[in-house]
Amino acid sequence: MITKIYLSMLVCVTALVAMGVVVSGCGSEEADSRSERHLPYERVITMSPAITEIVFALGQGHRVAGVSDYTTYPPEADDLPRCGGYVNPNFEIILSLSPDLIITHGRPGDFGKFGERYGIDILPMEIDDLESIYDTIRVTGDMLDCESDAQELVERMERWVSEIADAAQAGRPGVETLLVVGRDPSSLREVHVVGPGGFLHDFLVLAGGENIMADLGRQYGSVSKEIVAERNPEVIIELHGEGMMEDEERRRYLRVWQDMSTLPAVKNERIYVIEETFAMLPGPRSVKIAERMAEILWEDR
Repeated sequence: MITKIYLSMLVCVTALVAMGVVVSGCGSEEADSRSERHLPYERVITMSPAITEIVFALGQGHRVAGVSDYTTYPPEADDLPRCGGYVNPNFEIILSLSPDLIITHGRPGDFGKFGERYGIDILPMEIDDLESIYDTIRVTGDMLDCESDAQELVERMERWVSEIADAAQAGRPGVETLLVVGRDPSSLREVHVVGPGGFLHDFLVLAGGENIMADLGRQYGSVSKEIVAERNPEVIIELHGEGMMEDEERRRYLRVWQDMSTLPAVKNERIYVIEETFAMLPGPRSVKIAERMAEILWEDR
């Protein structure tokens, strides 16, 4: 367990409490000493693509000893050892890398006991909405002794977000939009959509959209085509993080919406696909998604 001395040193205590973030796993005198004196961590494992991007964006990539299996960015991380995923971490590889800090996305789970056993600090980060992205950057900066770089990155993102919002909203009513994050490529039987409370919802709103699933009751969920028909979206945006589709593949993928020809989005040919590897990653590049949403919503207005 982390000592009270260390907790008092965090500059983002309020954010940590709000996010449910704790540092655990200081199961040895050496680890306690590192935490109490706030020595810089030298061998960090990032168990989330978003966390990896944050650490590299802060100029601390030289500290990263290993990354999650799903890391695709930045290119400098390509050759780093892969340590499994959040639900299937490879503790044997992790231990072989002699880390002094492991940063995870989500609750600590099995990492907590692992850290306690081997004297490794564990930092679990809950990243949900836009504010928690900022908080995660600040806390990571504090842990890696680059607070000023972290604050500069946050301020840069905040300015970018403000510019997008000012240009997109401009006193106009929100465009009723359906955000889709997954479905069967050949049908609309079950559509996975964005609800309230997450960063994608935040980006849609600041881009001038109105999330027609804002009453879903959770950040993501599945709805039927009948519910989509009832909500009658003006615009449908599908998000894909797997990379680029070929033109014909994209046309086939979107063709299934033609079965719902009464929807304004279908009648007015306002169905779009955003294809970016970071489309659903809450990291430093994620603001580009808000920018793209704004371009889509207001391209002909």
